Amino acid sequence: MLLNPPIIVCVLCGAIYIVTGWIVLRYPPKKINDFYGYRTSRSKKSQAHWDFAQKESSKYIIQSGYYSLLTCIPFLVLDIDDSGIWIAIVMVTLYPFLCLIQTEIALKKKFG
Repeated sequence: MLLNPPIIVCVLCGAIYIVTGWIVLRYPPKKINDFYGYRTSRSKKSQAHWDFAQKESSKYIIQSGYYSLLTCIPFLVLDIDDSGIWIAIVMVTLYPFLCLIQTEIALKKKFG
């Protein structure tokens, strides 16, 4: 069975999201910085905000990796034409934005 491009996009992005989330979860940045970790104005407000945001965002990005892998299933089952690659790209591009929204909601809920 030949893999089609949408499956490759979903699997590759899913693996990257999972590995990246695991790295940040395992080795979170200790201090607030502009180079590594989840960096938004809300997460930089204090060290407590920063530490919480690193844990939450890494969990959500790992979750997005699994969602990206699940996105492959329709491409395995259905015979989708050339627009399938664009559907896959849009889906895996939206997942990190979903992580951003979920993390910001969690920060707002915890710290007000």
